[in-house]
Amino acid sequence: MKTRFAIAVALALGLAGQASADFPAVGSAFGCLTTATSLGQGRGTFGGGVGIADATSAFGTFTYGLSKFTDGRLRFGFIDYDEARIAFGADFKWQFWTVGQGRREPMDMALGGFFEFEDIGGGSIFQFGGQLFASYPFQLSRGGTLSPYGRFNIRMETLSGTYGGSNTELKFGLNGGVAWKATSSVSLFGEFQFDGNDGLFLGIDFGVM
Repeated sequence: MKTRFAIAVALALGLAGQASADFPAVGSAFGCLTTATSLGQGRGTFGGGVGIADATSAFGTFTYGLSKFTDGRLRFGFIDYDEARIAFGADFKWQFWTVGQGRREPMDMALGGFFEFEDIGGGSIFQFGGQLFASYPFQLSRGGTLSPYGRFNIRMETLSGTYGGSNTELKFGLNGGVAWKATSSVSLFGEFQFDGNDGLFLGIDFGVM
């Protein structure tokens, strides 16, 4: 009897350990596709992007300037794991360093937060966390700016419906790319993402407000 009980306990512990085992990072469906520079209060942009990554994605965005140094962004689109599925999210950033103003900081920098939801077929992924942005604008002789940028994020990913029910783990991600502000109302973005959904992301923003 004791032997059978010990075997049952061992099996239960083994299954519990397997259910709580690490799962691979899913990562963002949207990439970063923004510099550390804020839009400015009352300004808005519509945008679009594609991700050519471990999972292909296509999405639209709307960004609005909440204050002089803070803006928020809504994102909605589709991500293709085995078939196209819905993804949506929101984020914000607060710019605390600005090149050429005040103490003449060495670069533009911003802090923010975000969340994302993805339907992954047989389950879902929810993630939220914080992010740090850095960029530097180079003025071009023919007008416009070229801004190398990067983003580091730290987030909690909750995977439900697979890997033994629900599991939450701490994950990290990094994006690096270049933004070209071609005109006063059009900006183009290209970047690489390393966060589980690794690959190339391309985007465009149009100023509408």
